[in-house]
Amino acid sequence: MSPSSYVEIPRPYLQCPNRFDVELAFPAASKARAEQHQRLAWELARIHDVEARTPYKVNPRWSIYEENWGNGQRHGWLNHRRLEVHGTPRALARYLAALNHVLTSIERLATRAARAFGCWRRSLLAQVSGHLDYEDPTTLRIRAKDFRAAALRHLTGFLAQGAPHPGHRDNSRPLWEQAAAVASEVWHETGGIDPWAVPEEDVEQQLARMDHTDLSIVDQQPAAPEPQADAVPVLPDTVEEFLVMSGPAHQAPREHVPAERPGAESGPGTLIGAWQLALQLPGELSRRPSVTVPPNPPHPDTPPARQDRQPAREVVAAGAPPDSDGRASQALVVLLGPRAAEDLPVPIR
Repeated sequence: MSPSSYVEIPRPYLQCPNRFDVELAFPAASKARAEQHQRLAWELARIHDVEARTPYKVNPRWSIYEENWGNGQRHGWLNHRRLEVHGTPRALARYLAALNHVLTSIERLATRAARAFGCWRRSLLAQVSGHLDYEDPTTLRIRAKDFRAAALRHLTGFLAQGAPHPGHRDNSRPLWEQAAAVASEVWHETGGIDPWAVPEEDVEQQLARMDHTDLSIVDQQPAAPEPQADAVPVLPDTVEEFLVMSGPAHQAPREHVPAERPGAESGPGTLIGAWQLALQLPGELSRRPSVTVPPNPPHPDTPPARQDRQPAREVVAAGAPPDSDGRASQALVVLLGPRAAEDLPVPIR
């Protein structure tokens, strides 16, 4: 079976038990011609008792904005260049073997009908009858194209039941209105087409091309045996065996390190309160000069301070030795507000 230029037949695959699927493609240059071939393949699928459907093609330029408020892009449409066929192995193989033969024969008959139209257009009868008086070369090309499409459509309908009777032309009407009569005439002249006349070698060839792999079955790793409840764990004898049993280092669980908190008693970067420094390091504080924290300069956008706010109070840490005048000149002096100063566990002067 030689490949056809009208249809592309990929390798059928197993969709479910005893059911094979194949997606046909029609690579005709004209979209209308591809749709004609798809309609013929659909009619042949009905004859061979296999299921067929036209797939849906999604528009890549679609969006809800383009459809409602843009240029009216549709979400998608039926793809008439494709046809999905499903059936049993023997029926699908016979259908695919007959598709090339039937499609090629129908195209030859349609071409023969188109040549009959060309002979009539150049005949003296067509010139004298006046059917071409208002036709120019452009409209005649369109008439010939539509006539061939109509003849192919009628020839496709003859596959199931055959031509009803030999066609008879009516000379009082133009030939582009008599596509059914010309198609019937061509059908009877050539003897017609038998959609079941398929060589058995082609059927066996299509059966050999089918992929019997069930795509729904995926090779999986065998499940690990469940540990028994009464099993005693075996401890490794050496450190090397323990490291091998524990797995790679990058899969080991990470140790949780708590975040540093302000006011902690140890650790680098720990913040210690002024009164804690005074209680823990009285000797060191006594050797240091007094520290006075000046107030921050006011920001230009900061509102003025309230007049009823109490002034800052001097807080002297306990444990600092007084000077001769009775005041601790070497103690830590911190400018705090009245509420914060009351919360310190140190005497306030």
